[in-house]
Amino acid sequence: MMGKKHNTGTLRLRPDYEALNLPSAQIHFNGFSKTVGRSDGAFRSVFRGRSMELEDLREYVAGDNLRDIDWKSSSRTGEILVRNYVADKKRRFMFVVDTGKNMLGAMPDGHSKTAAGIITAASAAYMCTRAGAEYQILGSMEAGRQERYSCGPGFLEASLRRLEGCYSMSVKLAGRKKALLSDEFNMQLRRITSTPMRSVSLFLITDLYGVLTLDDRLIRSICSVRDLYVLLMEDADWGSSHIYNAQTGVAVSEYLSYSSRMANEISDKKAALLTKAMRNLRACGASYDIVRSTQDITESIIKVLNRGVG
Repeated sequence: MMGKKHNTGTLRLRPDYEALNLPSAQIHFNGFSKTVGRSDGAFRSVFRGRSMELEDLREYVAGDNLRDIDWKSSSRTGEILVRNYVADKKRRFMFVVDTGKNMLGAMPDGHSKTAAGIITAASAAYMCTRAGAEYQILGSMEAGRQERYSCGPGFLEASLRRLEGCYSMSVKLAGRKKALLSDEFNMQLRRITSTPMRSVSLFLITDLYGVLTLDDRLIRSICSVRDLYVLLMEDADWGSSHIYNAQTGVAVSEYLSYSSRMANEISDKKAALLTKAMRNLRACGASYDIVRSTQDITESIIKVLNRGVG
């Protein structure tokens, strides 16, 4: 886990929300029957994830299903309006974002895993809302904290601000002598699953270390009763200047960082660990993908939500 030094000032990273409208229409929420049933008050209809009970109307946004346009209301008001259905809010997601020191490292495209994690959480939450779901976002350092399930620009921005605060704390802790990698991500997941979460799907955003720290029995237990989605931010390859150990905050000398022997050993080790992590997720029944570049985030979100496997 390595990367370039980060600015410890306030973070503010956001995706282009407007560009996510069209991709959001590709989400089908495959595996919906595992988390929503008649006991949850849901029911099937000819519309994907919708009941026939109209809740309200809203202005059309590029990417909306044309079948949802209310033509009578649109002609009366002069604006294109689409229908919202009550069942749109039956699907709930809990986004659990790894905000540990391991996420301070870099990705193969040079971006930090911190930036990728924030953009992924923002993009996934926005796209799930567009597909008719509510959510909450929790960082791994927010011990015992749970928010209401909601949606909307204000709610999303407040959630992302808290997430950025968790990452800022990790940056400050990274330079301390006793700054060791912790099991915060796994402990947070245990706290979350120890409380009833009816009809809630879990969406984990982490890296290779985070996946390897997950308890296999816990993951199997989660997958047996609800959908589990995992996006893994890949670590950068060895072999560049100005890198440091994300665990301790100590710079790596260029003598070592440019060592071809060291690079080969680390590459082989990373490949072996990645294979192990993916095998475990596949065996448990989780839907997952590996994000190698920030440009791949949108495609990876759609893939895992549609139950594709990386």
